[in-house]
Amino acid sequence: MKTMTVPDFSTPTIGRKSYKRFRGVDYSTDETQIDDGRSPRAVNVIADEGGAPERRWGWRTVVDLGSDKPIAGIFPYEATTEAGRTMIVHAGDTLYKVRLNESTYLPIPDSQQTLLTGLRGGGRSQGFYLNGKLYILTGSEYLVYDGKDAKHVGDDTAYCPLTSYQRKPSGGGEAYEKVNMICKWRRNRFVGDGSSKTFQLDVTGIDKEQTITAKYHITGDTLEVASFDAKKGTVTLKTAPKAPENAGTSNIEIRFAKTTEDRKKILGCTIFAIYGMDGSGDRVFFSGNGKYANTEWFSGLTDPTYFPDINYSVVGSSDFPIMCYLKAQGELLIIKKDNRQEGTIWHHAGVVSNDVAAFPLKEGVPGYGAIARYSAANLNDDPLYLSPRGVYAPTTTYYNNMQVRQLFCRSRRVNPKLTKENGLADAVAATWRGWYVLVVDGRAYVADGNQDKSDNGYEWYYWTNIPARVLRADQQTMYFGTADGKVCKFNDDMRTEENEILMRAYNDDGKPIHAEWASKLDSMGNIAMLKTMPKRGSAVHLKRYARSKVDLYIRTERDSGRLYREFYADRLSYEDINFVRFTFETSANSVRQFRVKKKKWKMIQFIFVSDALNEGFGIYEILVKYIEVGEERSA
Repeated sequence: MKTMTVPDFSTPTIGRKSYKRFRGVDYSTDETQIDDGRSPRAVNVIADEGGAPERRWGWRTVVDLGSDKPIAGIFPYEATTEAGRTMIVHAGDTLYKVRLNESTYLPIPDSQQTLLTGLRGGGRSQGFYLNGKLYILTGSEYLVYDGKDAKHVGDDTAYCPLTSYQRKPSGGGEAYEKVNMICKWRRNRFVGDGSSKTFQLDVTGIDKEQTITAKYHITGDTLEVASFDAKKGTVTLKTAPKAPENAGTSNIEIRFAKTTEDRKKILGCTIFAIYGMDGSGDRVFFSGNGKYANTEWFSGLTDPTYFPDINYSVVGSSDFPIMCYLKAQGELLIIKKDNRQEGTIWHHAGVVSNDVAAFPLKEGVPGYGAIARYSAANLNDDPLYLSPRGVYAPTTTYYNNMQVRQLFCRSRRVNPKLTKENGLADAVAATWRGWYVLVVDGRAYVADGNQDKSDNGYEWYYWTNIPARVLRADQQTMYFGTADGKVCKFNDDMRTEENEILMRAYNDDGKPIHAEWASKLDSMGNIAMLKTMPKRGSAVHLKRYARSKVDLYIRTERDSGRLYREFYADRLSYEDINFVRFTFETSANSVRQFRVKKKKWKMIQFIFVSDALNEGFGIYEILVKYIEVGEERSA
């Protein structure tokens, strides 16, 4: 009996896949396995307010101090009434003052001044504000700028402590303030008896080259010094000072010098933290001196020029240096260098002991320590730092009335790329506009704190061509300094009166910004089935700008992708008209059909690229229509 084969007249399966609700990059696994909203190769994009990827702002040079002047620190100065934005810049061996026009951010003519020269070069500086003054640590010097002059914090600018009082001419009395590590000068107060001319200081071996002065400390009247014995620590006045009107009250003050090597401990510091009792900001903590790797010092109350010689802590082993400070939940966190021998996170909390403020140490959780000294920053309320295994956050929670300390990785999805970067130890970080910006060897890894965390981690973005060796967030903008002496600024200020970004914001010092966003390599839920994307039914929803040109590349599991279409998403803007590509379109949305037929693939990926100068780029949604055409016949 004859047989007859009947064709399959069944309707082919038609599928549609929508990519939207975009999030950050994911390098943690194969590009076929990531979530639909994440990208395996997004470059130079950031999330807008709704999470959709768009091209990042470019940057421009605002000050060029010379190629032999690597930028070590940028410090906006707050307490000034001068026109413009005052910036104190440490470049090479010089400290500069520059005032920037607050509209153009270019230097105001003739505003650049040299404040100090002969400073340590090649490192990075840290600065802080207290009592209306800017203080700067260079790793070799400790500087202060008061709005007019910059000086070294030391003998003539630091606090001179009153180390004892109520002393008789022969000695005794009460100890009072501790010796200041960064000042050679000290004061003793005596009770005159009306006949004694020689007074015994509270130390011997004082500086014989320095001039000793004496006065009635209440009236300020000068007492003439006849001679002094530096070895014995005695001072002889020309005439015997009178006794006090109130018996037993100190009425004579002698100022003398005794130089020690302690100042080098402070001058060699490279990091700081502002902290105090109950988390207040009334003291400054210093550390980062390579010769005293596990030691920190803290200042007197509200005075960063006074470091009592007993105000220090030794944190763990000297084999593993203190790397950085963070603050969290009222505590000061000390992050040590990564090691497996001791705890890497230590905690300070202020207490009052015998009416004296103290900051006892508590060892925290073991885990990954820091690798980069200048990577620490708080993103919102989250303390972050870079370890050899990514960006971590020490946290404290409470469970059943018990305090639980934990260490969470915040960068799991970018770690495979981040941890392989060269120069992790030189990474720098700052927080800006709700982002944690970490720059390593010219590339930035950006954690977006404006989006909800997922699996205890942030959504991350990847930027190239960010040649920053120092970062400084200031108000709503971000500055960075380069190795060739340039102070640069991101172009977030280039906006219209309606707060729309101008197209000239999208360049890096005049050069195009390569922007790219790619979908996952997607099997549409069936790795065995062959599919065809018909010519109609697939589209992309692009964000319109005054100018926006986007190239569409399509890739399958069998190729590396090729260019298929060019899309224009231009919009009429009277603030930024281009007559070469003039358009009357005014809508903020642009939906473009692919009109590409792609046959017999198992997996497909869509890559959107924009390399144009001074043009925007943004994506809201991708819709793909496909037809299942059968299983592949051969293995």
